[in-house]
Amino acid sequence: MNTTDNQPSENLISDDDSLKPDDTPIKSHFFRRHGRKIAGALVLLIFIGTPLLLATIKFLEKLQIGHDLGVAFFLEQFSKYFLMTAGIFWFFFFGASFGSFLNVIAWRLPRGGTLLGSSYCESCNTKLKMRDNFPIFGWLWLRGKCRTCEVEISGRYLIVEVISAIAIGTLALVEMIGAGANLFQPTNSVMFSFQRFVISPEPRFIGYFLMHSCLIFILMTTGLVSLQQQRIPRNIFYFGFFISIITAICWPLAIPFTHTHQETTSINSMFASVLPMLCGLVSGGILGILSTHLLMRKNFREVPEFTILMALTG
Repeated sequence: MNTTDNQPSENLISDDDSLKPDDTPIKSHFFRRHGRKIAGALVLLIFIGTPLLLATIKFLEKLQIGHDLGVAFFLEQFSKYFLMTAGIFWFFFFGASFGSFLNVIAWRLPRGGTLLGSSYCESCNTKLKMRDNFPIFGWLWLRGKCRTCEVEISGRYLIVEVISAIAIGTLALVEMIGAGANLFQPTNSVMFSFQRFVISPEPRFIGYFLMHSCLIFILMTTGLVSLQQQRIPRNIFYFGFFISIITAICWPLAIPFTHTHQETTSINSMFASVLPMLCGLVSGGILGILSTHLLMRKNFREVPEFTILMALTG
């Protein structure tokens, strides 16, 4: 993420275009009142509570089977689980940063703005500091207000960052740490292993994660722009098609092949992913046209964005 673009600045004037002040009155007021306490509690839970709990469980398991253990073993387990928790947290932080950047795109592109440049408060024109741009925690620590003029920041941006953190973080756990548990039939009982990922990460699973993250990026961006009741910029779709075409040509295994999968082309072909992706593109586009006609009762030319999204998803 570009940490200078986390967007508390643009949030200040976007409430009319996204969420009204009374859309989430209870949750918004609660997080604004107790934002710093929640941020502090989250830090303690993630970096102290979680490894302490896991280390305690491991310690008690060893004691039950008769091992004579001391404090050194407990500290060793705590250090191990602390590093593991910090590593897993990074994926969720990456997702939150992803969501922060989505907020920038959803606000600036429909208005013809540029993605370059630091964020600033529209009320007092103060440039935001890096600590204020920290995803999720920055909003909570500021209690949803500008540090300088204390104008309220829309709660929508906290929600987007949390959703993005959960989506991208879970995707990383399943596809990278879980060795593609959502793509292939498990071959052994131990699927999720952070140690295995750190020692010998498989490039293909990293590639699947990045490719699917791009799809989530496109879907969430278009969703945010639609919530603002604005026209979706075509650059977002151009980006999606560019990524799809380049990936299909340069990476023959972009479509996960399994031993039981009936491939539409030879897996050894240089363009093994091109035909399956074209089939998905066409079938998704056709489904989008039919859905527009049957469900929305509109001509697909009136809402081409939905058809294009279905094609990209296919």
